[in-house]
Amino acid sequence: MIRQIQKRRAGSDAIPLVLFHDASGTISSYYGLGSLGRDVYAIADPQIGSDKHESLTSMSRRYYAAIKKIIPEGRILVGGWSLGGMIALQVAWIFARDTRTEVVGVIMVDSPFPAYLGLLAIDLDSPTSEHGPDQARNQLEKAMLRTVNMLQDWRTPVWRQKQRPATVMLCAKQCVACESQPALGLIDQFRDSPTLGWNERAGSLIDKSYSIEGQHFDIFQSANVSAVSLT
Repeated sequence: MIRQIQKRRAGSDAIPLVLFHDASGTISSYYGLGSLGRDVYAIADPQIGSDKHESLTSMSRRYYAAIKKIIPEGRILVGGWSLGGMIALQVAWIFARDTRTEVVGVIMVDSPFPAYLGLLAIDLDSPTSEHGPDQARNQLEKAMLRTVNMLQDWRTPVWRQKQRPATVMLCAKQCVACESQPALGLIDQFRDSPTLGWNERAGSLIDKSYSIEGQHFDIFQSANVSAVSLT
């Protein structure tokens, strides 16, 4: 479930980073990142392909336990792309009550605020293509719809007694071309907001935002991923 994908140099005291999977449940995108100069761990969804429904809160508790086995104390950063950014927020909130391990920062990579009511009218079991890129795109749309179901009952964490960790958003500059798949287009519904809708709908949650090259689904491709690594 949790894998180390980068190692820090000997003698470095850089804070480790834990990244969480996107809606597909995989962590393959993170292997393309350039060197971040720190220990980097990535958590994949061990229930990929399962029809079992799980809340984001329950999932985050499992990931918190997995991190504690690897990093029992000290300071850490958490983050993730898309759904991974929301998991990072929830995991950071759980760590806020941990007296031995402190989350000092949250990095959300193009993680728009989860307001996907428009998707409720789209049939999850609609016919899909069995060949080529259309099949992949249909599978991607279904993964998004499953994520929407998970997020329906999720509420953004609120830090009351302890200080919220610094939180940054990396925002893709371009929109997704999705004329044939309306569900994918909803990923851009807050593209005109520097915080992708979070500060307007969840208080001043995002402290800083940075623009990165590409659109939501290609920011980890070779032409764009260097901007993610450098930011």
